[in-house]
Amino acid sequence: MARIREMLSAQAHHGLDEIEDPDVMAQQVLRDLTDDLQSAQRARVVAMGAKKRLEQERAQLMEDADAWEARAEALLRAGDETVARQALQRAVASRAQAQSLERPLTSADQSVQRVRLQVEQLKRELVEAQARATQIRASQHAADAAGAALQFRDHYSRAMERAQKMDRLARRAGGLEAEAAAAAELVEEAQSLERDADRVTSAAEVEAAMAALRARVNAASPSS
Repeated sequence: MARIREMLSAQAHHGLDEIEDPDVMAQQVLRDLTDDLQSAQRARVVAMGAKKRLEQERAQLMEDADAWEARAEALLRAGDETVARQALQRAVASRAQAQSLERPLTSADQSVQRVRLQVEQLKRELVEAQARATQIRASQHAADAAGAALQFRDHYSRAMERAQKMDRLARRAGGLEAEAAAAAELVEEAQSLERDADRVTSAAEVEAAMAALRARVNAASPSS
């Protein structure tokens, strides 16, 4: 139930999507501790006020008792014993009432001391909680950084794979270019050989035609 109350209280400050965030929950705990400390301090003020009123009431009763005793003595000296007795009765009653306040005063003093100790303990707890909250926030930031680094590592690995693939494609393209150049050289060489062969064939044909022409010319000429 306590955790549910903390989560609902955190919701009011940070929203549903951040309820389980350690830093958010730590800040909520700090707010709760601060509220507890303020409540304890108010309780201490109330307890001290109640004790102070009891002390003042007791002091007033003791003062009244002293005053009635003084009046009783004065009346007795004046010879009015009856009224002196009445005054003395008032003094005894006031003193009895003052005495009856001893136990409530002791209880009130114990309450003041108890609340004082609680306030001091809560102050120490708050200081320690603040230190722990700072550590939690630092740890959370470190975890966020580690998570980001881990996520980037995946992107980095994929990027490196892409870069390596690009290198392979570049090498493959370079090989294809070299193959194309070699094929072009072979084609050029073949074409050159064909041209040379054509020239040789053409020259032979010319020589054969020339020989045939000479033969016809010689045959047509009269014998000398």
